[in-house]
Amino acid sequence: MEVTIRCYGGVAEAVGEQSLSRVVESPSTVGDVIAGLAAEFEEFDPDAFPDGLVYRVNGGRADAGTGLGDGDAVVISDAVRME
Repeated sequence: MEVTIRCYGGVAEAVGEQSLSRVVESPSTVGDVIAGLAAEFEEFDPDAFPDGLVYRVNGGRADAGTGLGDGDAVVISDAVRME
């Protein structure tokens, strides 16, 4: 199945793109997409973001365990630090 991945902030800087399209196996989760990006892009280390990452799928809040379907849009950005 195909998913669209939109990257913002430090994530976009690490992968060098703001929008990607990838074919993933079914069933897949947001965590699978993150692992795939980490394997594909040497500069992208999900653990390197001190405040973590924020995920959305089709506009709704998500976490690493959120399941994906064909055509889903996944948004990944670094978390905003609230001081």
